[in-house]
Amino acid sequence: MPKKRVTLAALTAAAIVVADRDGFEALTLNGVAGELDAAASTLYTHTDGLDGLKTLVAVAGTENLTETVRDSAIGTSGPDALTAMAVAYRAFALGHPGQFASTLLPPRSDLDDLANANATLMNVFELVYRAIGLDDEEARLAARAIRSAIHGFLALERTMALRSDHDGEYRYLLDALQRGLLRPYFETNG
Repeated sequence: MPKKRVTLAALTAAAIVVADRDGFEALTLNGVAGELDAAASTLYTHTDGLDGLKTLVAVAGTENLTETVRDSAIGTSGPDALTAMAVAYRAFALGHPGQFASTLLPPRSDLDDLANANATLMNVFELVYRAIGLDDEEARLAARAIRSAIHGFLALERTMALRSDHDGEYRYLLDALQRGLLRPYFETNG
């Protein structure tokens, strides 16, 4: 029987399925090979082992998160856009736990695909902050602050297996961030 050919797209899709189903921490070459019904050795055509596989998932996961967050802001503006983005960020984290966990993986360098994917996600937040009147530096700082706070809350929610509904706490966090980060906007627009 001829060996099954595995494309990079198929490998990435299978790795995402395994990560979301079993957890990013449980991702293995053998698990993904099993999902593809292929030999683990065939995966080395597209990746340099487990670290490379995890990076593929992290890049795809960050790109998927970016698309989700960006799409959520369409048709909104100002604080409403930021709220929509934060709600979408949380929905992604809860609905795609393996991909969300993968977004914590550090890039291998400042210029690799994962670093670029992270920069694109930050740019989405920066664009909204610029659109409401913050200058480039303020928008950059606000984007980092809100992503850090949102991501931190969601990481804690995920890893601590919180036993109750935390919607109110998440909303409080978002409201507090917006009051602090958007003070000049609210002062101007009342």
